[in-house]
Amino acid sequence: MQSGLEPYVLFEERHRIAEELHDRIGPHLFGIACAVHSAQQDVDCMTDEQLREQLRAIQESAIAASRELRAAIYGLSLSEKGGLSWIGSVESLLATQARLNGVRIRFRAPDSDRRLSVHHQKALYRIISEAVGNAIRHGACTIVEVKLTMRRSAVTLRISDNGTGFDERTGQPRPKNSGFGLGNMKALASSLGGNLQIDSSIGEGTRIVVRLPLDEAHDGTGPN
Repeated sequence: MQSGLEPYVLFEERHRIAEELHDRIGPHLFGIACAVHSAQQDVDCMTDEQLREQLRAIQESAIAASRELRAAIYGLSLSEKGGLSWIGSVESLLATQARLNGVRIRFRAPDSDRRLSVHHQKALYRIISEAVGNAIRHGACTIVEVKLTMRRSAVTLRISDNGTGFDERTGQPRPKNSGFGLGNMKALASSLGGNLQIDSSIGEGTRIVVRLPLDEAHDGTGPN
């Protein structure tokens, strides 16, 4: 006979897998879709070398998505078995998005992510992924700046782009159904006791600032 706990455990595991798939595979698939669409639109204007480079980038992103799928299925940490650190995984994600979409993405971060809990890592990764995806997909930007700083008691994430921006009061001109969404990013920050601020206006790009408190248990290195 099943205990009352078993259905809850199964639900939690399904939820974990869904989050892993969204966070770790979704961005790669989005990049592949955008790159294929771009190649279809520009194929007549591309040189053979440019087309080969685009195909190589798509292939690399597909390989990365396959690797992340295996990791999500088996619940592996990004840093296990010689894999990337969390910061390394963010660098890899942003490099892939920049290459596939023809934008410049600058990422600045501390040398170590040891003071970030798993919950902080997941939340920040999802916010970075969604914010950069929105800047490319809806903001038509050419440059994105991502900066992560850590102090003794808090971590701050700043993301800015030079895209079309939007009216904060209405969310326009971005579509209502725009993926993970600004509301969910705010909820993620709030769930960790932090906050997310957005500064945007049409034609002026978008700036997002996320501040999350750090647990004392993860503060073993002093301020950065």
